[in-house]
Amino acid sequence: MRYSRIVSMAPSNTETVFALGMGESLVGVTEYCNYPPEAKLIEKIGGFSTPDIERILSISPDLVLAMDFHEGVGITQELSDKGIHCCLLSSESIFKAPQNIVKIGKVLGCLEKALNMAQQVDQGIKNVLNIAARATHRVRVCYLCDIACAAWRSCHMSKLMEMLGGINVARDIAEGADEDTVIREIISQNPEVVLYSQGYEKSEELLSAVMKEPEFRKTSAYRGGKIYGLKAELICRPGPRAAEGLETLARLIHPELFEG
Repeated sequence: MRYSRIVSMAPSNTETVFALGMGESLVGVTEYCNYPPEAKLIEKIGGFSTPDIERILSISPDLVLAMDFHEGVGITQELSDKGIHCCLLSSESIFKAPQNIVKIGKVLGCLEKALNMAQQVDQGIKNVLNIAARATHRVRVCYLCDIACAAWRSCHMSKLMEMLGGINVARDIAEGADEDTVIREIISQNPEVVLYSQGYEKSEELLSAVMKEPEFRKTSAYRGGKIYGLKAELICRPGPRAAEGLETLARLIHPELFEG
């Protein structure tokens, strides 16, 4: 079946559909679908975790590209009960990008193109991991996620930083700790690199709170000018830009590995 009215319930799915040359088939995307720029012009169906079912039904899609998250909360079942075909993709990590690309390509009838793209993304990811494996020391890194929230040990970002030759300085902070505790613990670990989500207000507010602390100005990150804004979408979306996102993060942690 050739699908001509597709709703994407995740930014990574939207990016994949466009990368496969099928963007004209999209009739609905989430409020967070901002890439490529053309995605911003498509009708919005709500947020990633809060899609508007009635709005989706009103645009009569013949296919909904959803994530496993949506199945877990019953959204895809509700759509299926209404006769809408749903294709489920993995939201586990950016390492699922090649798998997701192939699955979308298969359902959209462009499998060969999807296989080539998936291979390129997979190879790009492997290349970055191979380069990161050459690191001779681990860098103390802090990623400021939200108000009173840094990357916990259990979160995907923490795992990525560790894989790329970093040490997550927030790994032992108790989840749910208050802002003062988070800031104090971060400073006590003397991070060498501090990352925040560029353009995300709550992440930037936490950075501002940390920067106001006199003790923070004694840290290696502050003294070395290694406080960087990062487009979180690049490292959170299991789609065509997964390898690019992984390399961006790796370069901020170990820039010396990419010189020359």
